[in-house]
Amino acid sequence: MNVTLSLVVSAAVTLASAPALAQERGLDLPGGKPPPTGTGMLVVGSIMTGIGAVNLATSPLCKTSMVPRDTQDVCLGTSLVIGGALAAVGVPLLLVGISRHNNYVDWKRDHRALSALLDVGVAPTRGGAALTWNASF
Repeated sequence: MNVTLSLVVSAAVTLASAPALAQERGLDLPGGKPPPTGTGMLVVGSIMTGIGAVNLATSPLCKTSMVPRDTQDVCLGTSLVIGGALAAVGVPLLLVGISRHNNYVDWKRDHRALSALLDVGVAPTRGGAALTWNASF
C-alpha cells in the first residue's frame, strides 16, 4: 500500500489602489536608501569604449590591400563613424559609472553595519545557484 502525501501552499493576493502601510515602512532603511552602485554603467561603458577604441585603431587597415580598392573609402568612413560613436557614448558612461561607484563606496563606508546586511549576492553552483552573504568582523 503506497501512501502519497502532498502539501498544498496557497497565497492570497490583495489588489489595492495604494500600497499598504507595511510595504512603505519596509522600504525605509535606517541609514537611508543606498545609492546606485554604478556597476551597470561601468560594464556597458567599458564594453562600448573598448569596441570603439579597437574600431578606431584598426580603421587604417581599410586603406591596405586587404580591402578592395573600390570599398576602402566606405570601410574607412564606416569604421571611423561607428568607432567614434561608440567611444563618444562609452566614455561618458564610464565617467558617470565611476562617479556613482565612488558615491556608493562612500555611503558604504559611512554605513558599515547597514552595508554588511546588504552584501547579498548570487553565486553559480553545480546544481544551479546559491545565495551568498559577505561580512567581515
